[in-house]
Amino acid sequence: MNVEPLEERARAVLDRIEARDSEMRCFVFVERDAVIAQARRLDALPQQERGPLHGYFLAVKDLIDVAGLPTRAGSSFYRLDPETDAPVVKQLRDAGALVIGKTNTHEFAWGITTENPHFGRTQNPWDPMRIAGGSSGGSGAAVAAGFADIALGTDTLGSIRIPSALCGVVGIRPATGTFSLEGIVPLALGLDTVGPLARDMATVRAAYAVLADANPERRAPERVCRLRGGGWERVSAEVRNGLDALVDGLRTRGVIVDDVTWWDEDLAAATAVVQQYAAAQFHAPLVARNRASYGADVLLRVDRALTVTADDVARARMTIAAARESLGAATSGNTCAIAPIVAEEAPHAPAPNAFREATMPLVTPASAFGLAALALPLARGAAGMPLGLQAIALDGDAFALFELGDLIEGTHSPRLFAANHSAPGR
Repeated sequence: MNVEPLEERARAVLDRIEARDSEMRCFVFVERDAVIAQARRLDALPQQERGPLHGYFLAVKDLIDVAGLPTRAGSSFYRLDPETDAPVVKQLRDAGALVIGKTNTHEFAWGITTENPHFGRTQNPWDPMRIAGGSSGGSGAAVAAGFADIALGTDTLGSIRIPSALCGVVGIRPATGTFSLEGIVPLALGLDTVGPLARDMATVRAAYAVLADANPERRAPERVCRLRGGGWERVSAEVRNGLDALVDGLRTRGVIVDDVTWWDEDLAAATAVVQQYAAAQFHAPLVARNRASYGADVLLRVDRALTVTADDVARARMTIAAARESLGAATSGNTCAIAPIVAEEAPHAPAPNAFREATMPLVTPASAFGLAALALPLARGAAGMPLGLQAIALDGDAFALFELGDLIEGTHSPRLFAANHSAPGR
């Protein structure tokens, strides 16, 4: 990292946040004095006591506890005042990361736009008229805008991958159960995960290594497939052409890439039933007391979730199990699968319902099957906005994703990754 005193760099990034974030709304809470005090403590550490993330600025999604800052979960009424960090925050802080603040989220993380009626809409750093994606939109935008080196987000059904794609950054959805969810407001236990976003593969790898308490081993992907058919084809020409170029580049580097046709039209709806049933367990007592305080879109989802029965979930799980079996059969022998995250560029705000309808089926498989998935920049759309791809760890081993991500970063999209470092606000 930069050898400039951390306090000076912290003051500079805080000044940028204060100057620009009243409009961008990446953050919901930043305590300037606390940030500077952290920087001074880290500057005072002897070199031999500094951790692997010393001097990295960390933004934390406002579902995740940070000692001394409220946890609001994007809600007008929900509030916790934690005295301790969530374990994932503590691990990164113990490794030397400096917490800048809490980032905006779609209310209760139940949406993919981060158009929050209580804390405002997070703007996309590449075009303020467009959405940043969600529900970890504040985290993705903070990284893209240069306000943070690492951001923590959560991913239940795409909430790390979607803002990564729309903001042009890297993010990983760890396999379900990989990291502790203690100190994190749930959306749907059994689907929820927590993971890092950053501007490049090296930083995501470094953060993941700290959270896993192990360096991801160097394991090159043995065989990769591109998922074809069904909804994978219902994407813009820019996404399709970007994936074509990516595959060509990987093959040039000696990676075996198969074309595999697999799609399940029923999977997204079935997974939504499981998600809704789990979310209803958390929201039933809250909505009974605070109905008028919910945003309209999330209240609609809560009401729908409260109608889901255990029998509905049992049928949905059968659909998911059958889809998992069919994916395994179709992709047998492949380590990772490559697929789109979003069908097209970030829409202008307010996002139309069609954006959610087109996106959810693309991000559902990895979540439904509990698999790790890495989001990477892929291309630019017709208006110059970022588009992303996801690499899914088919065999459950996330480490292969890092090697594939390094190959993609180094061969397919150096221009895209370089652009991230000169993003607005850097």
